[in-house]
Amino acid sequence: MYIDFEQFEIPDNIFAHRKEGKPKETLKEHSELTKKYLELLIKNKNLSYLIENLSKAISFNQLNLFKKMFYNAIYLHDLGKINPSFQRNKMDNLDFDETRSSSRHSFLSAKKFIEIFKDEINAIEDDIEFYKAIYVLYNFSYQISKHHGKLDSFETFIAKINDIDLTNTMMVLDKLNIPEFELYILNKLLFSLLVSADYYATIEYMAGLQTEDFGLFNQKSKEEFKEKLDSYLTQFSNSKGINKLRAKLFKESEENLIKNLNGNIFYLEAPTGSGKTITSINLALKLLENIPDLNKIFYIFPFNTLVEQTKKVFDDILQSSLNVEVINSITPTKIDDEKLENEETKYKKSYLNRLFFHNPIILTTHISLFNILFGTSKEDNYPLWQLANSVIIIDEIQSYDNNLWWYMIEFFQKYAKSLNIKIIIMSATLPKLDSLLEKSSGFVDLINDRSDYFEDKYFMNRVKLDFSLLENEKYSKHSDDDRDVRIRNLLLSFEKEKDNYQKFLFEFIRKDTAREIYNILKENHDEEFEIYELTGDDNKAYRDYVISQTKQDKKIIIVATQVIEAGVDIDMDIGFKDISTLDGEEQFLGRINRNCKKENSKAYFFYLDDEQRIYKSDNRLEFNLRKKEFQNLLENKDFQQFYLSVLRRINQTGNSITSGLESKISNFKKNISKLDYRNISKTMTLIKSQNFTVFFPFKIDISQYQINEFQNIDSSLCDENGFLDGEIIWQRFKELNDIEDFSQKQVEKSKINSLMQFFTFNLIKYDDNQIFTGTYDEELNGIYYVINYEMFITDDLKFKRKEFLEESNENFL
Repeated sequence: MYIDFEQFEIPDNIFAHRKEGKPKETLKEHSELTKKYLELLIKNKNLSYLIENLSKAISFNQLNLFKKMFYNAIYLHDLGKINPSFQRNKMDNLDFDETRSSSRHSFLSAKKFIEIFKDEINAIEDDIEFYKAIYVLYNFSYQISKHHGKLDSFETFIAKINDIDLTNTMMVLDKLNIPEFELYILNKLLFSLLVSADYYATIEYMAGLQTEDFGLFNQKSKEEFKEKLDSYLTQFSNSKGINKLRAKLFKESEENLIKNLNGNIFYLEAPTGSGKTITSINLALKLLENIPDLNKIFYIFPFNTLVEQTKKVFDDILQSSLNVEVINSITPTKIDDEKLENEETKYKKSYLNRLFFHNPIILTTHISLFNILFGTSKEDNYPLWQLANSVIIIDEIQSYDNNLWWYMIEFFQKYAKSLNIKIIIMSATLPKLDSLLEKSSGFVDLINDRSDYFEDKYFMNRVKLDFSLLENEKYSKHSDDDRDVRIRNLLLSFEKEKDNYQKFLFEFIRKDTAREIYNILKENHDEEFEIYELTGDDNKAYRDYVISQTKQDKKIIIVATQVIEAGVDIDMDIGFKDISTLDGEEQFLGRINRNCKKENSKAYFFYLDDEQRIYKSDNRLEFNLRKKEFQNLLENKDFQQFYLSVLRRINQTGNSITSGLESKISNFKKNISKLDYRNISKTMTLIKSQNFTVFFPFKIDISQYQINEFQNIDSSLCDENGFLDGEIIWQRFKELNDIEDFSQKQVEKSKINSLMQFFTFNLIKYDDNQIFTGTYDEELNGIYYVINYEMFITDDLKFKRKEFLEESNENFL
């Protein structure tokens, strides 16, 4: 399978890497190390059969040639380092003369790779097989050409090569019937394995770090996981009331999973409070037990608050017996505990573990998942091979941009089948996205009859819905007088209920309105209730403090925006909500009588602000509580009828003509067939808005907050009173630039980022070309430092956004 390196007759004075204090590494030595790690990755993740299956998936019948090209594209990826300029300028190889020629080697490596296989491919007599082989050859050579850069456009590479065989191949490409999605996944897997094996090999030479543990489940750890989960579940063995219903859901979903192990994507639709987290963990374990090839769990969330809550559940179950790693933008890199020789090596090992997801259970965000699946950089693609033979649990999928639902589910289906990924999609409001597909297979419902749960008294009748504030509304653009009437009616409803309940929750879709109502309630009811405001202008410390207050036995009012909807662990008695989308309304209801312990919980819905201004092109907007039919759907928890309407709208939008004679979907498929990686990644970006980030160096009395980031905090980051000092944090952030070792810098950066979040606030650009012209004192890595912050931060550390924008004379969304 591997080509004999000796046939290239490359002398021993051709080097691949050098490091002071060590002999230079020859090109052959690096190639052999790369092959070593490729074999380790393929063996540990059991990838060989998936690679063969991908050859069949793209209808490439020359299996031996396919495997030979695939494996050697990785093994021989650095042949271009024979470039004399690279040897002299990069390797300080005095056997070569000085030259001003380019020292780059990746493109030359790609051309060398093409030369190696051209004769063998020219011997193929069948025209279709010949052209397929040429096309695959150039696909693989493109990956080689990009192993020190980003994937962008295959067509650009083709233009550079200017080969007659390739030109003829592109002319008959449509006759080759190569499935575009499978070809894309094949190339992404090759790129991931190439850059990963190269990185592991390089770090073994440079730092002496050998990697053997890739953070995977084996038979022993699977058994240990099962033992711990079984022990944890014993506390629920005598279940009554709502726990009895949870137990039924747990058992039914498990039974349906076992019956349908050949499925790829499993739907778990269950009401808020039904125990989805524990159920999904059990389902993941059952998949690991019954499908030996599976060896990793990814748990994916749209909100960091959900990450924290689920990490706690895993910790409670596993009791530190298995590693559970959180990988997101605000969690510090876990420092490797092994007794390594020096600090530099320890940093490199810790960074390596995070970069390649070296833990059997990974908790991360949807942004991270989409970067892996569709990203173009090496960093994005390093862990893609880890997804193969894995279980991926996706929570709250309805919160993803619904304009991407067709693209998402098409790709999920193809990735799952191609790489043997088992995907569990779960939510209380779960759109069955496969209905968007022309052809779908491998989708399994884990619940036989959703009405068994959604129509049960514990869920359907948990909260009584009141639509009286929506009656007799015309829902046109209303005047200020109309608005005042609406606010007055809302407050009258509150007055009617204020003596009947203890914990009140208000949700608005605009921050300004939340602040307005908060001020009114504060002015009139400050002595009766503790009143808190919770919006995107609050940092995590304040948010956690407010949540902790809701758990106390006292009268409390929370005035919030959508930040309260999902992932926030609160249980209130009564709610008042400005209408938005139907699934948003249900998420809000999930914060009311969450544990089903109250008999008369209630939720009022009203119309105050125009949701079009907030949700813009959202396909759900038309199907809202202004219409009686959707009020009925919410009361009956019939979200499938709601989503049928939404999915029809998405299909209409996706298939509508956008330019010329092409629809959005057909245009996207064309980008995939052209392997236009840059535009594919751009389309699949979940959050497209760009932000300005401002940093205010205030001080935080950490003694008031019981949160993980403030436990065992470094005292050097605090002032003389023990307050976490934003000025010191900023200084440490600046000092990162003084750290020369890249791994150490990344590890220290993750530590500082976990604290930076308490002092930063985002301003959404109205235009990607917008320049920040507000008042600031320093700018570093796109973060604007404002020394004189006092007028923009309240005593309880809330961002006075309006005052800041007025002072800055800026426009933001």
